[in-house]
Amino acid sequence: MRLTIFPFESATGELPRHIARRLRSILPWRFTVAPTLPDPVPYLSTRAIEIEQVLALLPAVSRHDELVVALLGLDLAASGLDHVFGYAAPERHAGAVSLYRLVSDSDGRRQRRRLLVERAAKEVLHEAGHLMGLRHCDDVMCVMRYSQVLQDTDIKRCQFCASCLKELSRMPEPAGES
Repeated sequence: MRLTIFPFESATGELPRHIARRLRSILPWRFTVAPTLPDPVPYLSTRAIEIEQVLALLPAVSRHDELVVALLGLDLAASGLDHVFGYAAPERHAGAVSLYRLVSDSDGRRQRRRLLVERAAKEVLHEAGHLMGLRHCDDVMCVMRYSQVLQDTDIKRCQFCASCLKELSRMPEPAGES
């Protein structure tokens, strides 16, 4: 499995590489970071970026063993929701994660970077799970647990539970490299 993180201007610096490194320590997938993309301009009626604006800027993916996830520092909105931490469009093999609400004023200054990397890694892995067909999980510690608030993200681990791993093992084997 290959997952490419597409950072936008609002999520630049070393953060995308730190997130990819954290994910490599969890799963034996190929995690890569693509060149930075320009931030989309929000619609006038809202400060948040609509998910469709982000997905339209990502490359098309047709292989079932290749996923792309946008990473942006702007607030992200989806149809019917004011904001989301992340969003997955399985039919496109693409998703997006917003860093905007993954930082809290209560985060200690020294811990802020580490917490942001951990939270973002959880959200990227969560959206990757959706891209592979997983639904939200009832296990409080599973990365596939729905996060409504930041505390929900902090409670869960950055890994799939046994039940979700079993479900993932049922997915078809990747085709040979061409």
